[in-house]
Amino acid sequence: MKEGIVLEKSPVAPRVIFLGMQGNFSPPSLIALLESGVDVCAVIVPAASLPGIEPPPIRRLEPPTRRLRLALLHSIPSVLHIAWERHIPTWEVYSLRHTQTYSILQMYEPDIVCVACFSQRIPPAVLLLPRLGCLNVHPALLPANRGPVPLFWTFREGHKRTGVTIHFMEEKMDSGAILTQESVAVPDGIRYAQLEAECAQLGGLLLARTTWDLFKGIARPTPQDEMESSYHTFPTHADFSVSPHEWGACQLYNFMRGISGWEDPVELRLANERILAQDAISYAVHGPEQLPEFATVGSELVVPCRDGHVRVLMI
Repeated sequence: MKEGIVLEKSPVAPRVIFLGMQGNFSPPSLIALLESGVDVCAVIVPAASLPGIEPPPIRRLEPPTRRLRLALLHSIPSVLHIAWERHIPTWEVYSLRHTQTYSILQMYEPDIVCVACFSQRIPPAVLLLPRLGCLNVHPALLPANRGPVPLFWTFREGHKRTGVTIHFMEEKMDSGAILTQESVAVPDGIRYAQLEAECAQLGGLLLARTTWDLFKGIARPTPQDEMESSYHTFPTHADFSVSPHEWGACQLYNFMRGISGWEDPVELRLANERILAQDAISYAVHGPEQLPEFATVGSELVVPCRDGHVRVLMI
C-alpha cells in the first residue's frame, strides 16, 4: 500500500475506476454511476501538458476547502468537484503508460474501467486491467462516426439523428463490441452544446445500466460490423470551409448553427470571394427558379444554396 490509498471493497456493487475530463460531457456519466449504487473507487483526469515541463506520471489531487468545494460544485460541472464531495480519491494522469500509473490503478482492483471523454489513448495494459473490461461512452451510433469529435461530423454531414453507444474498448479506437445504444434526434437549429448535453445525459444512464448488467453477467455484447464503419479525425481548417451551391440549405443552416462558437468560423466560398460567417439566422427551401441572388443586408448575408438559401450573420 502506498500514496495513502485505503481500499474498502464492496462485494455487492461493481468497483469502477472512472476516467473523465473537466468539461460538460463527463459529469453526467459519473453522477449516473454514483446514483445507481456503483462503487466508484477512483476518478482519473488527464494532466495538462506544459512546454518544457514534464510532470510526474500520476499525482493525487487533494480537495480544496469544503466551502470552496461546495461553491464550485454548484457553479461549474466538474468530475473533480463531484468526486471530492463523495470523498472519492482523484488523480491527475500525465502518462497512462507509465509503470507507476499502472501500479496505482492496479491497487484499486477494479471490476470495470468506465470512460466518458478522455484525451489520452488507453494503453493495452490498462485495457486489460479491469476484471470485466473497459467501457466507453461514445456520442454516435457505432460503427458509424468513430473518432474523437463525432458530433462535429454529425453537423457537417447533415445527419438528422445521432445517438449514444456504450461499447467495450479495444486498442483500435471505438471498435469494440457494442453493449447498448440509443438514438437521439438532431432537430433544426440545435447548438452543439445542447446536443452534447442530451447525449451526455443519455450516455450516463446507459453507462450505469450497462455497468450493472456486465457485473451481473447479463450483458450481451454485439461485435461491430466493420463494413458499416466510418472514422473521422479532429476537424481541420478545411472542414470549416463550405461551397454553398453544393450544399442543401437545411444542411448548411444546421452546420453553421451547430458549430457556431467554435474557434474557427465557417468560411463560405462564393465565386471568387471568401466570406467568414459566425452564425446562421434562418433558411428556406424552394425551386431553382426561385433561388435568390447573393445579397448583403447590413451585417446579414443571403446565401444561395443548391435548393434554397440561408441567411447568415457575417463576422
